[in-house]
Amino acid sequence: MKNNKLVKFSLTLICSAVLAACGSSGGSDDSAAQQQAQQQAQQQAKAAAEKAAAEKAAAEKAAVEKAAAEKAAAEKAAAEKAAAEKEAAEKAAAQEALVAKTTDVGAKFVKKTASNLNVGEGTEISSKSSKSITNMTVELHPSLDTVVVAVPLNADGTVNTTAPQAYLEDFDFRGNTSNTTGEHTLQHIYKTTDGSTLAGAARTDGETSTKTETKGSDTGLAYVYEDGRLNYTRKEAGRNVVDTKVARTDENLAKSVAEVYGHRTFLTGDSEVVNNAQDDTVLANAPFTAKDAEGRYTAGSKLSYVQYGRVTSKLHAVEPSHLKDGKNIAQYGTKVASYGQYGEQGTEDNYFYRGVNNTPYSATLAADLKNVYFGSEAAGGTLNYRGHAVTYNLDRDYQLADSLPNALGADYKLVSGTHVNANIDLATKAVTGNLYNVWQEENSQQTTKYHNVELAKFSGTLANNGSISGTATKFDNTAGVLQAGLFGGRAEELGGTLASTDTTNNWGAAFGAKVQNATYVAPKPQVTPNVPAWGESTDQRNVNSPVNNTSN
Repeated sequence: MKNNKLVKFSLTLICSAVLAACGSSGGSDDSAAQQQAQQQAQQQAKAAAEKAAAEKAAAEKAAVEKAAAEKAAAEKAAAEKAAAEKEAAEKAAAQEALVAKTTDVGAKFVKKTASNLNVGEGTEISSKSSKSITNMTVELHPSLDTVVVAVPLNADGTVNTTAPQAYLEDFDFRGNTSNTTGEHTLQHIYKTTDGSTLAGAARTDGETSTKTETKGSDTGLAYVYEDGRLNYTRKEAGRNVVDTKVARTDENLAKSVAEVYGHRTFLTGDSEVVNNAQDDTVLANAPFTAKDAEGRYTAGSKLSYVQYGRVTSKLHAVEPSHLKDGKNIAQYGTKVASYGQYGEQGTEDNYFYRGVNNTPYSATLAADLKNVYFGSEAAGGTLNYRGHAVTYNLDRDYQLADSLPNALGADYKLVSGTHVNANIDLATKAVTGNLYNVWQEENSQQTTKYHNVELAKFSGTLANNGSISGTATKFDNTAGVLQAGLFGGRAEELGGTLASTDTTNNWGAAFGAKVQNATYVAPKPQVTPNVPAWGESTDQRNVNSPVNNTSN
């Protein structure tokens, strides 16, 4: 038993020793692991710190680079914007400077009749019209008794600026002091079969300011305003026309060299002898510029600045040597051309407007006119112009909407034409308007109605020198262009032309119009009436006043 106890004790000691040894060995391993873990943690922390620092540095670098890039881009964009704005401002200033020094006295376009006059499409014989409206920049004389009809060309078709321009002489309405017939005969003109103007008789009496020393031996019929005439279209009298006067049909116009309205068409004096610019009569010279007693724009009135219409020249196959020298007005001289009759082969119909006393340039023209007609306190305003146009290929009968039959059996008659209505929005400088005829409807119920039948419409923009450019559209939606201008110190009158962009199937018009707005009159300031004031009673100064009575 003792031996067993001894054995058990020994085993216990051995186990204890073993356990102690084992415990001693495990502690050493744990320490190493901890050290290793600490080292790893330190390394990881260091790596994380380095990574964070690197990421921070990269982010800061990226932010700096981004900011620099954004700054550079912003500076570039600002520089480009400034450069673009400067360029635009310089361009606008250059354009405005050009506008400021340009004084157009009118504009025209040409409708040929079997002529080789170059209208921008070569010199072949054709009946085309101009490709565009040509501005008139040379006022040969304020008397308006000359009119430029052609410029010389180089072999390549460009304008020869060093050669004489051709004009019509004796375009003069002196002696026309009546409007009872609507006709005037131009005197002393050239109207030759071959277009030559070399031969001529001597002038009788000292007219030298606008006339050459010799004169033609022909006369030419010019149609002008006629008092009481309502029908200025091609529609014949008796064919659903109210006006009983003989219509100005193509057949009748073929007898004429011109159809002219407005300024300087009713003048006193002799066309050969005097040339006083102040001898206009008081007669009306253009239709539809004022209202009649019934409020319709049919009555005539006087245009004091604008002249418009058609004059026919004959320049087909005419050499410069066939034309006599004109007045030495233009830089390189002038030539005197021959008139032609309307519709005659080898002629050119010049549809024009022109005037004197152009509305002066102002950098604030629209605002200036707004102040004149609507007052300085107004935000804007619209000027309305009414007038008349000389047209070709713009005739149109009245048609019911959607071509519906007239169940009431109404009768339609042309009352008047061709009217012009134009508006200028002074706030936006936008110009709009149209040409129209007035038709009368009388139905079985004995009711009379009036209809405006539109022939063409136009739109454009007002420039600071009073000129207007834009587009036009015929009633069948064919395209055209607009050129117009204001005349008078307060833009009292408007002249303009419309012309189709199709030179073969062409149409066009020349017109004059008068402003309908009255100038602004500022309201009189309110004056407070000088009413005597009441004061306090002065009874105490009366001897009978109780205040002064001391007897009591």
